Amino acid sequence: MRVVSSRELVAAVLVFLVAVSMSGLSIALAEEPNVGLLRVSDVRHPRQVAPAAQVSFVIDVEYAIRFNATVRTSLFDGSPGNLGAELWHSDPLVLSAGGDQLWTANLTAPSSEGEWTLTAFAYYFEKGEWKYFTDPDQGPGFAQTKLKVAPLAALEIDLGLSDIPVKVDGSTARTSSLGTVNVQLPVGVAHQITVQLALLFDNSTRLVFAGWQDGSNDTQRTLILDGDLKISGSYRTQYLLRVSSVLSAYSYSEWYDAGSNITLRADDSVPMSGVFGTFGLRYVFRGWSGDIESTARSVTLIVNKPRAINANFDVDYTPIVIPAILLFGIVGGAMLAVLRKRRSPTPTAIEEEVEDEPVGVCGNCGEPIEESWTHCVHCGKALGSSESVQS
Repeated sequence: MRVVSSRELVAAVLVFLVAVSMSGLSIALAEEPNVGLLRVSDVRHPRQVAPAAQVSFVIDVEYAIRFNATVRTSLFDGSPGNLGAELWHSDPLVLSAGGDQLWTANLTAPSSEGEWTLTAFAYYFEKGEWKYFTDPDQGPGFAQTKLKVAPLAALEIDLGLSDIPVKVDGSTARTSSLGTVNVQLPVGVAHQITVQLALLFDNSTRLVFAGWQDGSNDTQRTLILDGDLKISGSYRTQYLLRVSSVLSAYSYSEWYDAGSNITLRADDSVPMSGVFGTFGLRYVFRGWSGDIESTARSVTLIVNKPRAINANFDVDYTPIVIPAILLFGIVGGAMLAVLRKRRSPTPTAIEEEVEDEPVGVCGNCGEPIEESWTHCVHCGKALGSSESVQS
């Protein structure tokens, strides 16, 4: 198959046009519209305003334009089928290409309560008049919107638990049996909502604020109502775990979420501090007692209620007991030897150890006497005469 070049194609078209012109026929080329799309895609505003309050409307117009086109927007009271007076219109604006154009209209709400209906239009200027599209392909160039006019709106605060305090603009209310607080508040002004971070009960149990459903975790937040509103928050339950011990490192209290799995661990032994530690004294772990009974160093438990646990340690005196026994033995042996030495005689000559033998009896009392005596130690009579000594 032969491929036709672009030059040949252009030449063929020219030949065709020349032939047509020579034959006296005329051709009308279809003209595409300059404004292909002009649609009011959205009208944004508060859902509710107070009577006679200032209201801002943001009109979003989507457009697609071949060349420059002059466009503008308007706001009318009423619905498209029952339009009232024009309340606002923008200045004309020249647009081209495609995109979204935003206009802001500031109006005053009606002075009476009720539902306020408005219609926004997007116009383009063509052949001396303002036009808008009514079909869904290029338009529609209008959109109806409604808002409520009333001074108060309902705020519902749902915390899922009863009797929980909630402060609204400085006044404290408590949640109902359904877990909610319902109040009527002025619209268009700021209101401060405060909940407590934690609620403590007497049984070592507390409730801790977990956050709001919209992602905020602030216990104090500011709201501006533009209609009825419901906000939801939640609390989680926590239980207190108390661990007691002679060692401060194993004595503490800590809150845990209900259902938490926790693991307690203890060292086999812990050196004593100060002077005792220099002698090698240590605390030795003996086990857990209280709400859990175990001799294992590591235990796991579920915190499904308040817990009280003891970490039991004893002092190990072994490093000083054996040396003390040896020391006492040595010192005791030495002292015993000294005492024995002090009590035994210390003779200077062999004859001092031999007692004098009796040589006779006293002639006066008849008791034995020794040769070295000059007087009888029994009666005191002087010795030395031959009649006093008897063999």
